[in-house]
Amino acid sequence: MENEMLEFRIHGRGGQGIVVAAAIFAEAVFMEGYYARAFSLFGAERRGAPVTAFIRAGKNRLMPRSRVYHPDYVAIFDSTMTGASLVSGLKKSGTLLLNSKNDFKNSLFKDIPRDMDIKTFFVDATDIAWKHNLAIGSFPMVNTVMLGAMAHNSGMASLDSLVESIRKRVSARLEENIAAVKEGFESVKEVGSFVN
Repeated sequence: MENEMLEFRIHGRGGQGIVVAAAIFAEAVFMEGYYARAFSLFGAERRGAPVTAFIRAGKNRLMPRSRVYHPDYVAIFDSTMTGASLVSGLKKSGTLLLNSKNDFKNSLFKDIPRDMDIKTFFVDATDIAWKHNLAIGSFPMVNTVMLGAMAHNSGMASLDSLVESIRKRVSARLEENIAAVKEGFESVKEVGSFVN
């Protein structure tokens, strides 16, 4: 990845820690010796409304400051989200990470263009978040679980760097979040290339 820049797009809902997750991941990537930029897109909506975050990482410190339209990597923190916009622009041979049980029946797959060869990963982040008591009311906080999975299959950040970044940025339920990121890192499974 000498001169290459990797672009990530994260989709989720307000209250799942999408914005914080992007910042934690970018900092962990920076600790690995890359430049990184994270930013998000959301309105004045409340908990449960769609939120999108973007991360760029590479060896060159000069990066565009625009949204990510053609990501190398898409992570969907909420498996109830559907629609072609979630995977739109995903590069051929890109990577898709979905918070879900190992289930190809998810309606998201019908939205993947037929000529794509997408590497698909699943992690049951919701169950892991509940297991570690990471919830606000009845809303599971899946961000650290998904970060572990993203680090594992993107190779952009080590588990140690993620934990260090979490220690800097998370104050509530710190040990539970660290346990969750580790379990997300270890539990993510590659389903293989998904060809529609």
